[in-house]
Amino acid sequence: MSVSSTASGLPSVLFVCGRNAIRSPMGEALWRKQFGRKADARSCGVIPAAFADGFMLAVMLEEGIDLSDTSPIALRGIADPSPDLVISVSRAADRMAQEYCEETGAAFLAWPIDDPSETSGGREMRLAAYRKTRESIAERIAQWATARKSA
Repeated sequence: MSVSSTASGLPSVLFVCGRNAIRSPMGEALWRKQFGRKADARSCGVIPAAFADGFMLAVMLEEGIDLSDTSPIALRGIADPSPDLVISVSRAADRMAQEYCEETGAAFLAWPIDDPSETSGGREMRLAAYRKTRESIAERIAQWATARKSA
């Protein structure tokens, strides 16, 4: 897949999920962790939540990433410029993310990641699910970086 790139050599990326409360903010932050603070990454949701998820904030703090000032925004609220690459981390967001790509000319990737908020059980079981989500997203980003280097 060919995507344009910014001055950093990386495409500007937009992570999309259903509510912009868990997976897409994780993706945005982990992209910056992988590629540096100058990496152009944003996130949004199809129908944004009122606030970021507390368990997400906790597991990202475990990685030294403070997202406490995160405010969920809507896909249709994304300001210009349009991203080069849109990554949907939620099956429920795929259709709208693809439509957005058709409108803007951005490339599209689907990385279906399970929603950890659907996990039941006590606090530790739920935190484990959020950690698994965090690690799944970080792994996908690392795989993308490796594939990009070998291309």
